[in-house]
Amino acid sequence: MSRLSSSKCHASLIHAFLALGAALLSGCGSSSQPPLPPAQDFTIAISPTSLTQQAGAAPSTFTVSIAAQNGFTGPVSISLSGLPAASTTSPTSAFSVASGTSQTVTLSVPATVAAGNFTVTAKGTSGTLTHSAPLPLMITPAQDFALSVSAPQVAATLGTVTPATSVSVTALNGFTGTVTLTLSGFPPGVTAQPAGPFVLADGQNQALTFSVPASSAIGIFPIQIAASGGAISHASSLGLTINPVITTSEDSSMIFLDARTSTDGARLGLLKAWGASITEVSLNGTNYVNHDDPGRQIQTSLWDANDTYGNTWGYNPIEAGDHFFNGSPLLAHTLLPDSIYTKTQPIQWAPENFGGGPAPVLGDAYIEKWISVVPGYNRVFKVHYKITHFGTDSHADANQELPVMYVNPIVPNFFYYGGTAPWTNDVLSQFAMPGACCVVLPTPEQWGAYVDATNTGIALYTPMQFPNSKGFNAGSTLQFTPTSPYSWGPGAVLEFDAFILVGPVSESRAAIYALHNQQSTPSPLPPYGYLDFPQNGDTLTASASVSGWAWALPGMSSIDVFVDGARIASATYELPSPGLSSVQPGAPSNAAYQYSLDTTKFSNGSHSVIVKATDKAGHVATFATKQVTFAN
Repeated sequence: MSRLSSSKCHASLIHAFLALGAALLSGCGSSSQPPLPPAQDFTIAISPTSLTQQAGAAPSTFTVSIAAQNGFTGPVSISLSGLPAASTTSPTSAFSVASGTSQTVTLSVPATVAAGNFTVTAKGTSGTLTHSAPLPLMITPAQDFALSVSAPQVAATLGTVTPATSVSVTALNGFTGTVTLTLSGFPPGVTAQPAGPFVLADGQNQALTFSVPASSAIGIFPIQIAASGGAISHASSLGLTINPVITTSEDSSMIFLDARTSTDGARLGLLKAWGASITEVSLNGTNYVNHDDPGRQIQTSLWDANDTYGNTWGYNPIEAGDHFFNGSPLLAHTLLPDSIYTKTQPIQWAPENFGGGPAPVLGDAYIEKWISVVPGYNRVFKVHYKITHFGTDSHADANQELPVMYVNPIVPNFFYYGGTAPWTNDVLSQFAMPGACCVVLPTPEQWGAYVDATNTGIALYTPMQFPNSKGFNAGSTLQFTPTSPYSWGPGAVLEFDAFILVGPVSESRAAIYALHNQQSTPSPLPPYGYLDFPQNGDTLTASASVSGWAWALPGMSSIDVFVDGARIASATYELPSPGLSSVQPGAPSNAAYQYSLDTTKFSNGSHSVIVKATDKAGHVATFATKQVTFAN
């Protein structure tokens, strides 16, 4: 056979095999097998599709249903999430639901749940299968009632009945029940009309009065009102103030304000001939106030840092009178059933330095005061002062007597708080006043008291003062003066409160704490300070230092330097002031100020240098003027 024939034979065999393979492949492709069955599964549904429930109302229900798919037969574990806080379900989560069945769920929402919108999610799990369904849930406000009192404060004098106040109930969110009210907290002997308990329905109110016997305690008592209606309860309160029997009276020489209880009597007396200054504050007949002369009582007087007080006693209008025993004129006085008003024009203490002597010389101010008994107390007197400087001149920043207190030697022991933790009931300090005027003490609680051996006596609380005070013991009298600086400019008006207390020092301090907690008015006093350099008569050349210290209760805003009445510049302030606190207890450690004055910008000769300090409340203090000479 030839080679060509052999090649053809191989080709035929290849074609034959290819044909056979194609036939075989064609035969396999045409064979038929059944498809895989669909996976078993379930669906979860909630009915209704949304739910509204009132907090605190009867429970509501919803149904969780499981539907089988593709022959699913297993149980499904249902867990609930997104429920309002403290809400409960029955059955509790998680619970099981069989395929093709449903479970009714009872939902309880407590009255404490606030109204709002929530989404509760039911999550079903079976093996590796998980599905969820949402349930929008709206919570509406719980049934409730409002309890209100028409007058949160009522007052009565011993032996009387209070004006009526009214307690009422208002239904909220469909509340339909009644409310039972119970009163408690009465001081011994006090009764309510009606005594209670009593019942009110929606829209009803009940008038309440309180009968106070003459023997009752004095004070401010919180009366508690408890109200309950079913499972709902509310509480309120009102303040019952019980006051002593307060009377005012006058005779030919005195004006009196008396506060009496069944056990004691406190009295404040004003001497008409001495400008209605306070010459008596007594407890059960013991008067603690000294009035040896017109300068020794509880009174106000005005001072000027530009004056000297030695042989040539300077500007000093005194509420009571002068050292010749002339009394300041009482211009007006009014007695109301429970308070006193007076208006005085003070006279100069040393009239001989003002063109008088022994004849009196009127000062350039009016002193008005309104005196009352502090509600809820029988031993605490409030004195509201208004001092009007109607003069057209100015009197530089000085520690005024606003007021000063002179006491009798029967109360020689001085108590105050001198620590670093005021208003915390920390241990009190006691001090023996020296004979010479004056020692300066820290008084951050703004009061001081002179007491006897039983710690009973008189206290003065001045909430506007700086945190130190001074005093001395003259033998026949002892003195106490709070630090109260002021600058009397043209038309200046200063108003403030002072409180005078009698009794045990512990009781006085407790009353002062209560008054302090009620205090909301900022101090009207301007900065306190001094221009140390230059001094009067100094000769200044080139760059001269203008320096001193200034201290403001609300903080300092600016310190300005004036030459011959014209503002030159602002001084740098809040500089370190080492040693100041040793002479001014309570002063900050950065109360110094300084300015370098270029005297070459002025003519040689006499000039006045003044510093004015302004605090963050806008109060301005004008410090003493220094008359100096510029020589360049």
